[in-house]
Amino acid sequence: MQCIEEMNLMKKMINILQVVMLTFLVDASAVAQDVQNSRRMSHRMEITRTVGTTEITIIYHSPTAQGRKIFGGIVPTNFVVDGKEYPWRAGSNERTTIAFTHDVTINGHKLSAGKYGLVVLVNDTHWTFVFSNNYSWGAFQYSPENDVLRLQVEVEEKPHQDWLSYNFVNPKPEAIGVELRWETLSAQFKVETDVSQNILSDLTKKENKTARDYRIMAIETMAKHPENSDLALDYLELALANMNDLEDNRKRAEEFAINMLKADYLIGKGEIKKGKILKEQTIPISSGFDMYYYALNLLIVKGDKDEAYRLLSQNIINNPNQWQAYLAMGEYYLKDNYQKEVVKNFKRAFELAPENSKNYARYLYLQNKLIYERN
Repeated sequence: MQCIEEMNLMKKMINILQVVMLTFLVDASAVAQDVQNSRRMSHRMEITRTVGTTEITIIYHSPTAQGRKIFGGIVPTNFVVDGKEYPWRAGSNERTTIAFTHDVTINGHKLSAGKYGLVVLVNDTHWTFVFSNNYSWGAFQYSPENDVLRLQVEVEEKPHQDWLSYNFVNPKPEAIGVELRWETLSAQFKVETDVSQNILSDLTKKENKTARDYRIMAIETMAKHPENSDLALDYLELALANMNDLEDNRKRAEEFAINMLKADYLIGKGEIKKGKILKEQTIPISSGFDMYYYALNLLIVKGDKDEAYRLLSQNIINNPNQWQAYLAMGEYYLKDNYQKEVVKNFKRAFELAPENSKNYARYLYLQNKLIYERN
Protein backbone atom coordinates (compact mmCIF):
# COMPACT_ATOMS: atom_id res chain seq x y z
CA MET A 1 0.00 0.00 0.00
CA GLN A 2 2.80 2.38 0.93
CA CYS A 3 4.55 1.50 -2.32
CA ILE A 4 1.46 2.48 -4.32
CA GLU A 5 1.18 5.79 -2.46
CA GLU A 6 4.84 6.51 -3.14
CA MET A 7 4.34 5.78 -6.85
CA ASN A 8 1.34 8.15 -6.99
CA LEU A 9 3.35 10.83 -5.22
CA MET A 10 6.18 10.33 -7.71
CA LYS A 11 3.73 10.75 -10.62
CA LYS A 12 2.49 14.03 -9.13
CA MET A 13 6.04 15.26 -8.74
CA ILE A 14 6.77 14.39 -12.37
CA ASN A 15 3.66 16.29 -13.43
CA ILE A 16 4.71 19.33 -11.40
CA LEU A 17 8.17 19.14 -13.00
CA GLN A 18 6.45 19.17 -16.37
CA VAL A 19 4.67 22.36 -15.33
CA VAL A 20 8.03 23.97 -14.59
CA MET A 21 9.41 22.89 -17.96
CA LEU A 22 6.26 24.11 -19.65
CA THR A 23 6.57 27.48 -17.95
CA PHE A 24 10.13 28.23 -19.05
CA LEU A 25 10.04 26.41 -22.40
CA VAL A 26 13.45 27.48 -23.69
CA ASP A 27 16.74 25.76 -24.46
CA ALA A 28 18.26 24.28 -21.34
CA SER A 29 21.41 26.30 -21.93
CA ALA A 30 19.42 29.51 -22.13
CA VAL A 31 17.09 29.17 -19.13
CA ALA A 32 19.07 31.56 -16.96
CA GLN A 33 19.23 34.24 -19.62
CA ASP A 34 15.49 34.13 -20.27
CA VAL A 35 14.60 34.17 -16.57
CA GLN A 36 16.99 37.03 -15.84
CA ASN A 37 15.55 38.98 -18.76
CA SER A 38 19.05 39.86 -20.00
CA ARG A 39 19.55 37.96 -23.25
CA ARG A 40 16.47 35.99 -24.12
CA MET A 41 16.85 33.19 -26.65
CA SER A 42 13.17 33.06 -27.53
CA HIS A 43 12.51 36.04 -29.75
CA ARG A 44 9.88 38.53 -28.63
CA MET A 45 7.33 38.88 -31.42
CA GLU A 46 4.57 41.42 -31.93
CA ILE A 47 2.22 41.11 -34.88
CA THR A 48 -0.64 43.46 -35.70
CA ARG A 49 -3.37 43.28 -38.29
CA THR A 50 -5.95 45.96 -38.99
CA VAL A 51 -9.34 44.66 -40.14
CA GLY A 52 -11.43 47.66 -41.16
CA THR A 53 -10.58 50.00 -38.28
CA THR A 54 -9.98 47.22 -35.73
CA GLU A 55 -6.40 46.51 -34.70
CA ILE A 56 -5.59 42.99 -33.53
CA THR A 57 -2.25 42.75 -31.72
CA ILE A 58 -0.57 39.55 -30.49
CA ILE A 59 2.57 39.70 -28.35
CA TYR A 60 4.44 36.45 -27.65
CA HIS A 61 7.89 34.89 -27.36
CA SER A 62 8.84 32.31 -29.98
CA PRO A 63 10.83 29.27 -28.75
CA THR A 64 12.39 26.68 -31.08
CA ALA A 65 12.03 22.91 -30.88
CA GLN A 66 15.65 22.03 -31.75
CA GLY A 67 14.98 18.30 -31.89
CA ARG A 68 12.91 18.11 -28.71
CA LYS A 69 9.50 16.47 -28.63
CA ILE A 70 7.06 19.31 -28.08
CA PHE A 71 3.46 18.07 -27.93
CA GLY A 72 3.20 15.15 -25.60
CA GLY A 73 6.71 16.02 -24.40
CA ILE A 74 7.63 19.53 -23.23
CA VAL A 75 4.00 20.51 -23.73
CA PRO A 76 2.04 17.71 -22.03
CA THR A 77 -1.41 16.77 -23.26
CA ASN A 78 -4.52 16.43 -21.09
CA PHE A 79 -2.60 18.08 -18.26
CA VAL A 80 -4.90 17.97 -15.23
CA VAL A 81 -3.58 17.18 -11.74
CA ASP A 82 -5.93 16.72 -8.77
CA GLY A 83 -8.68 18.33 -10.84
CA LYS A 84 -6.59 21.44 -11.59
CA GLU A 85 -5.94 22.36 -15.23
CA TYR A 86 -2.42 23.41 -16.16
CA PRO A 87 -2.56 25.38 -19.42
CA TRP A 88 0.27 26.16 -21.78
CA ARG A 89 1.10 29.84 -22.22
CA ALA A 90 1.36 29.17 -25.98
CA GLY A 91 4.79 30.73 -26.18
CA SER A 92 7.66 31.27 -23.74
CA ASN A 93 8.62 33.82 -21.07
CA GLU A 94 5.72 36.22 -20.43
CA ARG A 95 2.21 35.04 -21.08
CA THR A 96 1.03 35.54 -24.65
CA THR A 97 -1.46 38.41 -24.99
CA ILE A 98 -3.98 39.35 -27.65
CA ALA A 99 -5.71 42.74 -27.85
CA PHE A 100 -8.61 44.14 -29.89
CA THR A 101 -9.44 47.82 -30.32
CA HIS A 102 -13.13 47.08 -30.98
CA ASP A 103 -15.61 44.40 -30.02
CA VAL A 104 -15.12 41.24 -32.08
CA THR A 105 -16.68 37.86 -32.67
CA ILE A 106 -14.42 34.81 -32.37
CA ASN A 107 -15.74 31.62 -33.96
CA GLY A 108 -19.23 33.02 -33.41
CA HIS A 109 -18.66 34.08 -29.77
CA LYS A 110 -18.72 37.77 -28.84
CA LEU A 111 -15.66 39.25 -27.14
CA SER A 112 -15.38 42.84 -25.93
CA ALA A 113 -12.59 45.19 -26.96
CA GLY A 114 -9.56 44.93 -24.67
CA LYS A 115 -6.41 43.00 -23.86
CA TYR A 116 -6.47 39.33 -22.87
CA GLY A 117 -4.02 36.76 -21.63
CA LEU A 118 -4.01 33.79 -24.02
CA VAL A 119 -3.32 30.25 -22.81
CA VAL A 120 -4.06 26.88 -24.37
CA LEU A 121 -5.27 23.59 -22.92
CA VAL A 122 -3.65 20.95 -25.13
CA ASN A 123 -5.48 17.74 -25.99
CA ASP A 124 -4.45 14.98 -28.40
CA THR A 125 -7.22 15.84 -30.87
CA HIS A 126 -8.08 19.46 -30.11
CA TRP A 127 -6.84 22.57 -28.33
CA THR A 128 -8.83 24.92 -26.16
CA PHE A 129 -7.85 28.59 -26.47
CA VAL A 130 -8.59 30.44 -23.24
CA PHE A 131 -8.97 34.23 -23.28
CA SER A 132 -8.38 35.45 -19.75
CA ASN A 133 -8.62 38.76 -17.88
CA ASN A 134 -5.33 37.78 -16.25
CA TYR A 135 -2.22 38.37 -18.38
CA SER A 136 0.39 38.28 -15.63
CA TRP A 137 3.71 36.51 -16.17
CA GLY A 138 3.64 32.84 -17.11
CA ALA A 139 0.76 30.46 -16.52
CA PHE A 140 1.25 29.67 -12.82
CA GLN A 141 -1.42 32.18 -11.82
CA TYR A 142 -3.99 30.77 -14.22
CA SER A 143 -7.42 30.37 -12.68
CA PRO A 144 -10.65 29.50 -14.54
CA GLU A 145 -12.44 32.29 -12.66
CA ASN A 146 -10.61 34.78 -14.89
CA ASP A 147 -11.78 33.08 -18.11
CA VAL A 148 -13.67 35.35 -20.49
CA LEU A 149 -13.94 32.90 -23.37
CA ARG A 150 -13.01 29.26 -23.98
CA LEU A 151 -12.74 28.15 -27.58
CA GLN A 152 -12.24 24.52 -28.57
CA VAL A 153 -10.70 24.05 -32.03
CA GLU A 154 -9.44 21.09 -34.03
CA VAL A 155 -5.73 20.53 -34.55
CA GLU A 156 -4.28 20.18 -38.05
CA GLU A 157 -1.16 18.39 -39.23
CA LYS A 158 1.35 20.68 -40.97
CA PRO A 159 4.90 20.32 -42.29
CA HIS A 160 7.49 20.64 -39.54
CA GLN A 161 8.24 24.17 -38.33
CA ASP A 162 10.98 24.44 -35.75
CA TRP A 163 9.85 27.76 -34.26
CA LEU A 164 6.54 28.70 -32.68
CA SER A 165 4.56 31.33 -34.58
CA TYR A 166 1.28 33.17 -34.65
CA ASN A 167 0.09 34.06 -38.13
CA PHE A 168 -2.80 35.97 -39.65
CA VAL A 169 -4.41 33.77 -42.33
CA ASN A 170 -7.40 33.69 -44.69
CA PRO A 171 -8.05 37.46 -44.79
CA LYS A 172 -11.55 38.72 -45.61
CA PRO A 173 -12.88 42.32 -45.70
CA GLU A 174 -14.27 41.98 -42.15
CA ALA A 175 -12.50 38.89 -40.82
CA ILE A 176 -9.11 37.25 -40.34
CA GLY A 177 -7.90 33.88 -39.10
CA VAL A 178 -5.37 33.59 -36.26
CA GLU A 179 -3.16 30.51 -36.49
CA LEU A 180 -0.88 29.13 -33.76
CA ARG A 181 1.69 26.80 -35.30
CA TRP A 182 4.64 24.80 -33.99
CA GLU A 183 6.39 21.57 -34.76
CA THR A 184 3.93 19.60 -36.96
CA LEU A 185 0.69 20.98 -35.52
CA SER A 186 -1.42 24.09 -35.93
CA ALA A 187 -4.76 25.37 -34.71
CA GLN A 188 -6.63 28.50 -35.60
CA PHE A 189 -9.69 30.61 -34.84
CA LYS A 190 -11.55 33.25 -36.84
CA VAL A 191 -11.89 36.87 -35.72
CA GLU A 192 -14.74 38.90 -37.22
CA THR A 193 -15.60 42.56 -36.75
CA ASP A 194 -18.41 44.85 -37.89
CA VAL A 195 -16.52 47.56 -39.77
CA SER A 196 -19.46 49.88 -40.40
CA GLN A 197 -20.60 49.71 -36.79
CA ASN A 198 -17.08 50.42 -35.55
CA ILE A 199 -16.69 53.46 -37.79
CA LEU A 200 -20.09 54.81 -36.78
CA SER A 201 -19.34 54.24 -33.10
CA ASP A 202 -15.95 55.98 -33.29
CA LEU A 203 -17.26 58.97 -35.22
CA THR A 204 -20.35 59.32 -33.00
CA LYS A 205 -18.06 59.67 -29.98
CA LYS A 206 -15.76 62.15 -31.72
CA GLU A 207 -16.05 65.79 -30.73
CA ASN A 208 -15.77 68.59 -33.29
CA LYS A 209 -16.75 66.49 -36.30
CA THR A 210 -15.65 67.62 -39.76
CA ALA A 211 -17.60 67.64 -43.01
CA ARG A 212 -15.78 64.48 -44.02
CA ASP A 213 -16.74 62.80 -40.71
CA TYR A 214 -20.43 63.42 -41.37
CA ARG A 215 -20.05 62.24 -44.98
CA ILE A 216 -18.46 59.00 -43.78
CA MET A 217 -21.23 58.57 -41.22
CA ALA A 218 -23.75 58.84 -44.04
CA ILE A 219 -21.90 56.24 -46.11
CA GLU A 220 -21.58 53.77 -43.22
CA THR A 221 -25.21 54.29 -42.19
CA MET A 222 -26.29 53.24 -45.67
CA ALA A 223 -23.89 50.28 -45.59
CA LYS A 224 -25.20 49.14 -42.21
CA HIS A 225 -28.85 50.18 -42.51
CA PRO A 226 -29.74 50.88 -46.17
CA GLU A 227 -33.36 51.42 -45.18
CA ASN A 228 -32.34 54.40 -43.04
CA SER A 229 -31.69 56.85 -45.88
CA ASP A 230 -33.32 59.73 -43.99
CA LEU A 231 -30.65 59.58 -41.28
CA ALA A 232 -27.93 59.38 -43.94
CA LEU A 233 -29.37 62.46 -45.65
CA ASP A 234 -29.39 64.29 -42.30
CA TYR A 235 -25.68 63.50 -41.92
CA LEU A 236 -25.02 64.92 -45.40
CA GLU A 237 -26.81 68.15 -44.48
CA LEU A 238 -24.58 68.41 -41.41
CA ALA A 239 -21.58 67.80 -43.67
CA LEU A 240 -22.60 70.69 -45.94
CA ALA A 241 -23.02 72.92 -42.88
CA ASN A 242 -19.47 72.18 -41.63
CA MET A 243 -17.34 73.17 -44.62
CA ASN A 244 -16.61 76.80 -43.72
CA ASP A 245 -13.07 76.14 -42.51
CA LEU A 246 -12.02 74.28 -45.68
CA GLU A 247 -9.77 75.80 -48.33
CA ASP A 248 -11.46 76.50 -51.67
CA ASN A 249 -10.20 73.42 -53.54
CA ARG A 250 -10.94 71.09 -50.65
CA LYS A 251 -14.33 72.70 -50.13
CA ARG A 252 -15.26 72.18 -53.77
CA ALA A 253 -14.16 68.53 -53.70
CA GLU A 254 -16.10 67.88 -50.49
CA GLU A 255 -19.20 69.60 -51.84
CA PHE A 256 -19.02 67.45 -54.99
CA ALA A 257 -18.71 64.21 -52.99
CA ILE A 258 -21.51 65.15 -50.59
CA ASN A 259 -24.00 66.25 -53.25
CA MET A 260 -23.36 63.22 -55.49
CA LEU A 261 -24.08 60.98 -52.50
CA LYS A 262 -27.13 63.02 -51.64
CA ALA A 263 -28.40 62.65 -55.23
CA ASP A 264 -27.93 58.87 -55.10
CA TYR A 265 -29.73 58.58 -51.76
CA LEU A 266 -32.64 60.69 -53.01
CA ILE A 267 -32.96 58.53 -56.12
CA GLY A 268 -32.74 55.41 -53.97
CA LYS A 269 -35.64 56.51 -51.74
CA GLY A 270 -37.86 57.30 -54.71
CA GLU A 271 -37.25 61.04 -55.14
CA ILE A 272 -35.86 60.36 -58.59
CA LYS A 273 -36.45 63.72 -60.26
CA LYS A 274 -35.00 65.67 -57.34
CA GLY A 275 -31.97 63.41 -57.20
CA LYS A 276 -31.25 63.59 -60.93
CA ILE A 277 -31.50 67.37 -60.96
CA LEU A 278 -29.05 67.62 -58.05
CA LYS A 279 -26.63 65.23 -59.78
CA GLU A 280 -26.66 67.19 -63.05
CA GLN A 281 -26.14 70.44 -61.13
CA THR A 282 -23.18 68.95 -59.29
CA ILE A 283 -21.32 67.29 -62.18
CA PRO A 284 -19.87 70.55 -63.61
CA ILE A 285 -18.01 71.39 -60.38
CA SER A 286 -15.95 68.17 -60.50
CA SER A 287 -12.22 68.54 -60.93
CA GLY A 288 -9.13 66.43 -60.56
CA PHE A 289 -9.92 63.02 -59.08
CA ASP A 290 -13.52 63.87 -58.06
CA MET A 291 -15.19 62.09 -60.97
CA TYR A 292 -12.45 59.47 -61.14
CA TYR A 293 -13.39 58.09 -57.72
CA TYR A 294 -17.13 58.57 -58.02
CA ALA A 295 -17.56 56.95 -61.45
CA LEU A 296 -15.18 54.06 -60.80
CA ASN A 297 -16.98 53.37 -57.54
CA LEU A 298 -20.19 53.13 -59.58
CA LEU A 299 -18.49 50.70 -61.94
CA ILE A 300 -16.55 48.48 -59.54
CA VAL A 301 -18.65 48.54 -56.37
CA LYS A 302 -22.18 49.05 -57.67
CA GLY A 303 -21.72 47.51 -61.11
CA ASP A 304 -23.47 50.39 -62.89
CA LYS A 305 -21.46 50.26 -66.11
CA ASP A 306 -23.72 52.47 -68.23
CA GLU A 307 -23.89 55.34 -65.74
CA ALA A 308 -20.15 55.15 -65.12
CA TYR A 309 -19.47 55.43 -68.86
CA ARG A 310 -21.91 58.32 -69.26
CA LEU A 311 -20.28 60.28 -66.47
CA LEU A 312 -16.71 59.59 -67.58
CA SER A 313 -17.48 60.52 -71.18
CA GLN A 314 -19.15 63.74 -70.08
CA ASN A 315 -16.17 64.47 -67.84
CA ILE A 316 -13.82 64.33 -70.83
CA ILE A 317 -16.11 66.71 -72.76
CA ASN A 318 -16.23 69.09 -69.80
CA ASN A 319 -12.50 68.81 -69.05
CA PRO A 320 -10.64 67.99 -72.30
CA ASN A 321 -7.26 68.96 -70.84
CA GLN A 322 -7.60 67.23 -67.48
CA TRP A 323 -5.29 64.22 -67.26
CA GLN A 324 -7.36 62.51 -64.56
CA ALA A 325 -10.35 62.43 -66.94
CA TYR A 326 -8.42 60.19 -69.35
CA LEU A 327 -6.87 58.22 -66.52
CA ALA A 328 -10.36 57.35 -65.27
CA MET A 329 -11.55 56.35 -68.74
CA GLY A 330 -8.50 54.13 -69.13
CA GLU A 331 -9.36 52.43 -65.83
CA TYR A 332 -12.94 51.98 -67.11
CA TYR A 333 -11.77 50.08 -70.20
CA LEU A 334 -9.22 48.15 -68.14
CA LYS A 335 -12.09 46.54 -66.24
CA ASP A 336 -13.16 44.80 -69.49
CA ASN A 337 -9.60 44.28 -70.80
CA TYR A 338 -10.35 46.48 -73.83
CA GLN A 339 -6.64 47.07 -74.19
CA LYS A 340 -6.68 49.29 -77.29
CA GLU A 341 -8.83 51.92 -75.55
CA VAL A 342 -6.87 51.49 -72.32
CA VAL A 343 -3.63 52.42 -74.11
CA LYS A 344 -5.28 55.31 -75.99
CA ASN A 345 -6.60 56.93 -72.81
CA PHE A 346 -3.50 56.26 -70.66
CA LYS A 347 -1.34 57.78 -73.41
CA ARG A 348 -3.44 60.96 -73.37
CA ALA A 349 -3.30 61.03 -69.56
CA PHE A 350 0.51 60.78 -69.75
CA GLU A 351 0.70 63.63 -72.27
CA LEU A 352 -1.39 65.93 -70.06
CA ALA A 353 -0.04 64.91 -66.65
CA PRO A 354 1.88 67.50 -64.62
CA GLU A 355 5.52 66.81 -63.78
CA ASN A 356 4.79 65.46 -60.30
CA SER A 357 2.48 62.79 -61.81
CA LYS A 358 4.37 62.17 -65.05
CA ASN A 359 6.22 59.05 -63.92
CA TYR A 360 3.02 57.41 -62.67
CA ALA A 361 1.14 58.17 -65.91
CA ARG A 362 4.11 57.05 -68.05
CA TYR A 363 4.31 53.73 -66.22
CA LEU A 364 0.60 52.97 -66.74
CA TYR A 365 0.82 53.91 -70.40
CA LEU A 366 3.96 51.91 -71.22
CA GLN A 367 2.92 48.90 -69.14
CA ASN A 368 -0.42 48.59 -70.91
CA LYS A 369 1.10 49.40 -74.29
CA LEU A 370 3.44 46.44 -73.82
CA ILE A 371 0.54 44.17 -72.91
CA TYR A 372 -1.42 45.34 -75.96
CA GLU A 373 1.49 44.78 -78.34
CA ARG A 374 2.20 41.31 -76.98
CA ASN A 375 -1.38 40.25 -77.53
